[in-house]
Amino acid sequence: MKKKYFNLQEVFTPSQPANYTFIQRDIVNKRLKRALNTPGKQIIIYGYSGAGKTTLLTNTLKEEKLTPVITRCILGMTLSEILIDAFNQLEIFYISHKETSESDKIGGNLSASYFGIKASLGAETVEGGKSSVKRAVELPISPQTLAKFIGEAGKCWVLEDYHKIKSEDKTQLAQVMKVFMDSSIDYSNLKVIAIGAVNSAREVVQFDPEMKSRISEIEVPLMTIDNLKNIISEGERLLNIKFPIDTINKIVSYSSGLPAVTHQLALLLCEEETIDKTIKGKTISIKKSAFEFALDEFISENSDTYKSIYENATKIIHARKLENPKDLLISILSINKEQVSVYEVRDEILKTFNDYQGTNLKKYLHELTTPSRSEILRYNRDSGLFFFSNPFIKAYTQCIIRDELKPETINKASILKELKTTLNRELEIAKEAFLRDFEL
Repeated sequence: MKKKYFNLQEVFTPSQPANYTFIQRDIVNKRLKRALNTPGKQIIIYGYSGAGKTTLLTNTLKEEKLTPVITRCILGMTLSEILIDAFNQLEIFYISHKETSESDKIGGNLSASYFGIKASLGAETVEGGKSSVKRAVELPISPQTLAKFIGEAGKCWVLEDYHKIKSEDKTQLAQVMKVFMDSSIDYSNLKVIAIGAVNSAREVVQFDPEMKSRISEIEVPLMTIDNLKNIISEGERLLNIKFPIDTINKIVSYSSGLPAVTHQLALLLCEEETIDKTIKGKTISIKKSAFEFALDEFISENSDTYKSIYENATKIIHARKLENPKDLLISILSINKEQVSVYEVRDEILKTFNDYQGTNLKKYLHELTTPSRSEILRYNRDSGLFFFSNPFIKAYTQCIIRDELKPETINKASILKELKTTLNRELEIAKEAFLRDFEL
């Protein structure tokens, strides 16, 4: 029997993979299913933060009836640490010491093999005898051993935020993928699925070119206008509510292709209208005025995030003449366009410094699209243009640079009004650009 009533947090899920409001993206879903069903094929799923990578994988694994062992990587994590994490989750034990006697055995039994999955362990009471069981994680762990036991368990191994692993360990991870590929002869479902930021797949191939034909590189792009609207319409159906068309357009425009933002704004709108579960009876219409509350709350909740993104993006590791991150952001904003090319940024700098060469400009602009710079910019490979990752961070950057403020001097109350004013100016520009570049 299908579920009829839903809690709000089940429908709009900004911080968790969407289940009931999961929207199929046919091309990406097809590629992922093909890779999952190809024995030996290792998978790297990449894309911008908030684009729906984990949601896509979670729902597709469920459809294909595959159970993952999930390792969530953190900054600076070593290969040894991720191997131990995966092994630990399997809860494998071995008998380190066993004493027996002539007496009768009573009770259950204990797997006599050197290694045993947790489920195979039973209780044992031996009069005059003892058994000592230890976790297998205490033993030396190799990729071959890990592949064997993940394979025996009928599972696959998912590495979330793979890009956070130390660079020197990514070379070894490519070797681990080779081991899993070879072991797939015995275990057809066995594979490594790495979820990472933009360019993650290229890193593996760069570290080990032999893996190029053995890895399925699946990019999860920004969502289209229709995709984002489908999230909202599915939420409307499940909660028995109706958003005004103007409100839907604003949510979609501010989301800039990120489903996580769509979920967050829709959630806040429902909270303002005190909707916490499916409405019984007549459909409830959401008031237009509720959007102002949702926007205020969204900015307030995320202002610390904007501050962190800006500070991380503009920090100076090695000072560069005219090409420090803040210098580049100022030039981009001065151009006053939604998307800019390398040549436009160079020409903007040349207006003030006529001897500027810009030899490394493209490299430094691309750096601003990476996790090390909090992805403050994005890059459209088809058009070759750079743009801010979302209207909120662009507005925040404008406010700080225009008023020459220091991030630490800004509080949520003082920036809220100015951010909203700047956002209102950006909204129509962002909407036009989004319609042009991401609508199918």
